[in-house]
This record gives sequence, C-alpha cells and structure tokens, in this order.
Amino acid sequence: MTLALGQTSLERDTLSFTVDDDQGPVTDFDVTHEKRMHLIVVRRDGQGFQHLHPEFENGAWRAPLTLPDAGAYRVYADFSRGGEGHTLAADLTVDGPAAYAPFPAPSTVDTTDGYRVELEPNGHTLRFAITKHGEPVTTEPYLGAGGHLVALREGDLAFLHVHPEAGDGVAFETHLDPGSRYHLYLQFKHGGQVHTARFTR
Repeated sequence: MTLALGQTSLERDTLSFTVDDDQGPVTDFDVTHEKRMHLIVVRRDGQGFQHLHPEFENGAWRAPLTLPDAGAYRVYADFSRGGEGHTLAADLTVDGPAAYAPFPAPSTVDTTDGYRVELEPNGHTLRFAITKHGEPVTTEPYLGAGGHLVALREGDLAFLHVHPEAGDGVAFETHLDPGSRYHLYLQFKHGGQVHTARFTR
C-alpha cells in the first residue's frame, strides 16, 4: 500500500489523500482508538507536530490543515485494516524560506498549557508524571486511552505510535534504538482539552 497525497505542496487549508493498493484506493478501514484514520504531520526538524483525524468522503480522506511555517513536512497515515496495523508516510512541502531548528538537547521536563510533565524512564518503559499547580493530574480518556505517545527518530523520522500499558494511562512500553535520538510527543486529555508535551531522548 502507498499513501497518495492529493498535493505535494500545501496551497490550501485542506489536505486530501488516499491509501492505495494494487486494486486502487482502499475503502475498508478498521476503527482503532475510536477513529478509522490517525494522521500525524510534523516538519522535518520536529516542529509543528499535529495529530489529526480526517473524514472519509467520496473515496478520499480529507483533513483541515494549517501549516504556518515553510519547510519540508512528513505526513503519516496510521490505521488498521483487517486487524493489522499499518503506517504509511509521504512528504509535503510549504513554499518559502525555512529556518530549521537544530535537534534539541535531551529533555525530561516540559510545560504546556499550565501543566508540568516529567518523563520518568525505567528500562523500556517511559512513564510521565503530570501535575498542575503542584498537584498530580489523572488524565481523562482520549481516543480510548489515558494518553498517546508518538516517537520520531532523528534523521529518517522513523515513526512509532505507542499506546499506554494496561492500568496506567501515561506509562508506555517502547523499544527505541539506544544509538539514536528521538523526538517524543505525549498527548493527554484533562479539563476537557487535549494537551501536547514534547521531549527529546
């Protein structure tokens, strides 16, 4: 299967695409984590991360997408079909001069929307402690889980979408390459809103 973008340069505020196999566009998708399609968009330097849920209409997927900064972006379609998970990727550009950020130094703490999120690694498990005003926060269900973690490897931006361990919405078992560096994006819901914390490892 391949991810076929309706355009390779974003000129409008909508991205359209199809997932194609040898027979043409695919139409049979499973529901996973409450959605049939998860779309991740991020610039090649790790900036501008977005997690979208396109709508399927007239044989194609469409999602509103605004990318204010110029540069080269990577688009990931994360879905399941016939009980088997798949991730497909394609490139998208936004015309204009791009000022790419260097890969950040390793970080274990981020603040977002008034929340303090601390990464607590333990072997292959990455756990996150979330507080607000010094008080621990229990996350609310978001897409059928207590949190979602996306890891993107430096360089090739190899993609890993990790779901939490049973019974703990913010602990994730991962198998990251120990010789590589990663952008980590934790998404969690609290106060009825989805928040994104960013780390490097």
